[in-house]
Amino acid sequence: MHTRINSLRGRRPQTVIMGAGPGGLCAAYVLTKAGMPAVVVEKAPFVGGLARTIRTSTDVGEFKFDIGGHRWFTKNDELNDIFREVIGDELRWVDRISRIYFDGRYVDYPLKLTNALAAIGPAAAARAMVDYLRTRIDQRLSPRPVASMEDAYIDQFGPTLYRLFFQRYSEKVWGRPCSEMSGDWVAQRSKGMSLLTAVKDAIIRSNGKVVSLIDKFMYPRNGFGRLSEKMTEAVEAGGNAVRLKAGVEQVHRAGDRVAAITVGTANRRERIEGDEFVSSIPLTVLVQIMDPPAPPEVIAAAQSLTFRNIITVNLMLRRRQVTPDTWLYVHDRKIPFGRLHEPKNWSPAMVPDDAYTSIVAEYFCSFGDAIWQADDAALVERTVQHLSDDLHFIDRSEVLGGFCVRAPRAYPSYVLGYDAPLAIVKRFVSPFENLQIIGRYGTFRYNNTDHSIETGLLAAKNILGERHDLDLVNADQEYHELKRVPRVASSAAS
Repeated sequence: MHTRINSLRGRRPQTVIMGAGPGGLCAAYVLTKAGMPAVVVEKAPFVGGLARTIRTSTDVGEFKFDIGGHRWFTKNDELNDIFREVIGDELRWVDRISRIYFDGRYVDYPLKLTNALAAIGPAAAARAMVDYLRTRIDQRLSPRPVASMEDAYIDQFGPTLYRLFFQRYSEKVWGRPCSEMSGDWVAQRSKGMSLLTAVKDAIIRSNGKVVSLIDKFMYPRNGFGRLSEKMTEAVEAGGNAVRLKAGVEQVHRAGDRVAAITVGTANRRERIEGDEFVSSIPLTVLVQIMDPPAPPEVIAAAQSLTFRNIITVNLMLRRRQVTPDTWLYVHDRKIPFGRLHEPKNWSPAMVPDDAYTSIVAEYFCSFGDAIWQADDAALVERTVQHLSDDLHFIDRSEVLGGFCVRAPRAYPSYVLGYDAPLAIVKRFVSPFENLQIIGRYGTFRYNNTDHSIETGLLAAKNILGERHDLDLVNADQEYHELKRVPRVASSAAS
């Protein structure tokens, strides 16, 4: 943990925050409430990053779309308090219904034992239980390292359930065989979740000892982007600035401190000096725009780390509902998009009125591949074709229109061996005593929104004189969608 600035001859330290996603805005929000000067700079013309809400006006009214959907769930009470404080009377509770569309059938996700085994039939169910038990026995008698994503899923669920419910979707998301991806992603996203915990959840749901699946979440009535918009409003009302269309072009360093950044706007380049710096821009970019430049081995390490992009195809429909799901994971290999969500199922305010609904289809892709290079109109048509002709979810006549949103570097790719170059990059960044890295981009860690906001909160607290290790965020050993329920309770959080 670095020593923060304690004395500036009576002057309050100026904090420069790079990136106006939820994490960076939370840092600015906390500092503003404490009466501390801060400026947020953002390359895009909007706040919220991947967690923004897009509004589209049509002849029938306004449709609102989140990029991929972002729900609010955290086991951190302080973060819940901040969320409620910011969202205020726009907050609503949503029943979580997440399922896998699997060979024409629906399976609950996260997996619930009886539902999953019933969907695959008695023979496959028996095979799944037997090979899971064999996996556990083999691992106990002859422990093997869990290195790849494939290793990790088989260790948690056995070979049969891995091939049926995890391999297809994972290889869509990452564009690589699971054997080439690090098991760290599985450990981080499904800590403590396994076939054994699914059995326990099915048999003993609420005795205070067994974790239970979260079945409700909080959500802003007019889209998740309202969280970032309302934090921006509070920051600006408190006298601080959120500057859009101001991308960070250089980070100027002097010894073990960051002295200033240079941002580029439409008309000029501007140097902004500060005492404290918080970065949520991609870590791989941060080290490559240092002045003086980072050592060649650091730049090479940063360039070896990759991200996965997403494209969302957003369709507006003259239809009351497509599915009851908040998320639907599409495992069919013939369908190129990996996940759907229906914004109306999150909040009725996301569509003009009850006669309409909408769909967000997520395509996972990489720079230069066929999906990323595809024309927007072609992707819209392709999505309509799959939803109508292949999945039979909609009729073409119901489609009012559609558009694409491209989100580069959405997910850090945990390719096998990524940890070595990441360690080189972080070893270079960590000695800067007045620089903190936060968020999914900034830390190259696949955080949920609550984790990203927590890093922003703790970065602000460090500037205010507390001592928190941001590397501990999202490092616990319990599945983030499980929560222990009190002995007297009968269900998950409500």
